[in-house]
Amino acid sequence: MKKILVIGIVLIGLVTVLYIDKIKEAFDSSDLPEPTTIQFEKQLPLYSYDWRLIGPSGKAISFVEYMNRNVIINYWSANSPESVEELEQWAKLYEDYKNDVFFIFVTKDSQVDATKLFKEKEYVFPMYYSGGTPLRSMVFDKAPKTYMITKKGRIVVNHTGAANWNSKNFRAFLDELIKNKK
Repeated sequence: MKKILVIGIVLIGLVTVLYIDKIKEAFDSSDLPEPTTIQFEKQLPLYSYDWRLIGPSGKAISFVEYMNRNVIINYWSANSPESVEELEQWAKLYEDYKNDVFFIFVTKDSQVDATKLFKEKEYVFPMYYSGGTPLRSMVFDKAPKTYMITKKGRIVVNHTGAANWNSKNFRAFLDELIKNKK
């Protein structure tokens, strides 16, 4: 009986070692749908970078500073369960891409509510408040809403609703944008 137990434990350990990546992926995966990207022929240029954002410290920044950079803008709300759910995916993606893509997590929530959520979840990505009318090409009518603008000023993502932004497909899409310097 002892031999069978030992053999069983060894087999379980061996299977775990061999399939550790698949096991991790199963636990890290999300039930959220894949994000959508825009086909090249349908991508619109961003005509203006005239948008003022307020950082958590109250310091205003101008979106013009982020011209010629790959930028992801996620409009979220602490009052939207979808937004809160997808922030987990953003946190994972942000850690790996924060040096290659500029992330803007913008909300119209009160600073107290937004800061409370970020502290509870221990999020470290940058949070901003809209300090004026968003860019003409963007509509922040319902959270969550996500846009991605390439270095060339093209809107390649315009996604409404929650999505699995940490998916293999979206990571491959980001890798291609970064590699091609588009």
